Amino acid sequence: MNMKVAVFGASGFVGINVVESLSKAGIEVIASDIRQSDAIRTEFMKADLLDYDQVEQVVKGSDMVIHLAASPLPVSIEKPRFNARINIEGSLNIMDAGRNCGVKKIIFSSASSIVGDVKYNPVDEIHPCTPKTPYGVAKYALENYLRVYQELYHLDYLVFRFFNVYGPWQYPESRAVIPMVYDKLKKEGSFNVFGDGSQTRDFIYVGDIAEFFVKSVKTSVKNEIVNMGTGKGTTIKEIVEIAGKILDINPKINYLPARPGEIGNFEADTTKLKRLFGSVPDTPLVEGLGKTFEWLGQH
Repeated sequence: MNMKVAVFGASGFVGINVVESLSKAGIEVIASDIRQSDAIRTEFMKADLLDYDQVEQVVKGSDMVIHLAASPLPVSIEKPRFNARINIEGSLNIMDAGRNCGVKKIIFSSASSIVGDVKYNPVDEIHPCTPKTPYGVAKYALENYLRVYQELYHLDYLVFRFFNVYGPWQYPESRAVIPMVYDKLKKEGSFNVFGDGSQTRDFIYVGDIAEFFVKSVKTSVKNEIVNMGTGKGTTIKEIVEIAGKILDINPKINYLPARPGEIGNFEADTTKLKRLFGSVPDTPLVEGLGKTFEWLGQH
């Protein structure tokens, strides 16, 4: 079957990887973003999410929509209203275009940070959500908007809640932990850790996520919220130590006071992911970090 998929947020870190995997799988892609990345080799249409007509032009003729576009978390803290306009109003433009153009499914990237206070670990999809940032509030609202659009207008959806994604095309400027560890170790041979570095996070390689987007386009899984993590926890301290081994640097860890509101152990319960898709992301951390550092070294 010949599928055509519109991808919003195609110039972002996850977007570039998803577009590449879809193209390799023989799926026709319309990539869209506010600016074009040099990494995108497929058909590209520039669109501002706040301009409904531009959004509809991208969606028209597509079977499915992958929605990865977002104003990021740090912006939400500095400019909550600006962030909400893009993340909520812009997303509603995508959903309205999907509804008006008869798309089969919208696949949306939510964030595990919507959980907020961790009551139990690993965290499953029915864990209570008390988001702690305007970004998290918007992501949580959109999960509910998608559910309501399905109930009212029969627009099918699939939500992937991303845990800590890392990999090629994620730059240190993103303030994400993996490229920052690489950058600091290369420049200074040390890394600042808040608290004792024992809190765990679930790190997932972007190549694995891209594969699940291909599966989600090819299968009939719909109207579900699914954790996108590995189910394995790694401490920040372990990340720095593994990075040191890969880079052949003996890292100095500077322990700083714990930050207020820092969440403790936090891993994905991947039971539902395995049930719906038959597998879970499996790139070992050492391998994923090796590929990521090799890419960062070239860029």
